[in-house]
Amino acid sequence: MSACTKLIGILLSADKNNCFELAPIPCNDKAVEKLSRLAVTYINEDRIEGYKFALNRVANVHLHAQGPAGNVYYLDLEVLETKCHTGSKKPWKRCDVRPFMETQISGNCNTTILHTPEGYSYLYSYDCALVPDPPEKLQQTCPTCPLLLSVDSPEAMNAAWVTLASYKRKSTLAAGLGVKKITRAAAQYPSISQKYIIKCLISFSQTAGFCTGSVHGDMNVDPDAQTSCEMFKPVPSDPPTAVQPVPVDPSVAVDPAVHLSSSSSESAEGLVTGSLDSSSEEIGGPVALRPPFNFRYQRRDRKKRQALMETSPSYHPIFLSDFPSGPSPFRSCPGPARYTTV
Repeated sequence: MSACTKLIGILLSADKNNCFELAPIPCNDKAVEKLSRLAVTYINEDRIEGYKFALNRVANVHLHAQGPAGNVYYLDLEVLETKCHTGSKKPWKRCDVRPFMETQISGNCNTTILHTPEGYSYLYSYDCALVPDPPEKLQQTCPTCPLLLSVDSPEAMNAAWVTLASYKRKSTLAAGLGVKKITRAAAQYPSISQKYIIKCLISFSQTAGFCTGSVHGDMNVDPDAQTSCEMFKPVPSDPPTAVQPVPVDPSVAVDPAVHLSSSSSESAEGLVTGSLDSSSEEIGGPVALRPPFNFRYQRRDRKKRQALMETSPSYHPIFLSDFPSGPSPFRSCPGPARYTTV
């Protein structure tokens, strides 16, 4: 009897979070599929440079169920670079994935998502590593395809100015435009093509845009330049953020792996129209419900947390400092690829 009493005392004194173990789950689980799509939407909205990512497949998943504190999902997601700049309003599902002939860029995003008992899903952290296909691989399959060019090279800079000058001559609203940053350049002699961001000041209001341009022939002697641009308003560096109603006490065991910055126009578009096109599959489902304000997980001040604990029970999730690794025991991992890659 005394041994049983001692065992009960040990169990009661144990940390409640230790009762829940990290467990792998199938990659084809419906909840995982919805969370993965929403996670990519969150990542794209958080990033302010480069191109939007598209979800190719779910490589691995671990679940840390923590009872009233919620469920923490560790998602290893394979992603592909699209042709849409992060400033574009177009949802990533409607963006074209960069084809193999243009040097495909792919990689993985280790993403941590908190799903609360109230049904909201928050982005805690993400770490994405993408690399371009090696040029040797492209040349073996397509010897005439253009190869990536350094964005800082004189050829890329000259081509950017030539294509921008061509756009200015054809547009009545492009007088004040200038090249802000070249995001991608490729060369196929004797032609050079690249993509770059442009920015202009009109009536004391900032306007930015994303242009795709190509130059054929000698850039110094009557080059043939083609340019198309998509205009959008740039995201301010430090925009005001609305206070979000946090359904659980957002204290954390470790700091987020990355600093989560402002949201892009992808989420703003949905809030304005009343329907989040960027994550329409996720909204309203049994899981992956988007919070009404900020999708980023935010921790509270220690004093506020202590005051909250004095008035009501507090349940706060625990996040692992090291992202789970290792092969999955399920045959569904990795999941099927959404796109064809060479």
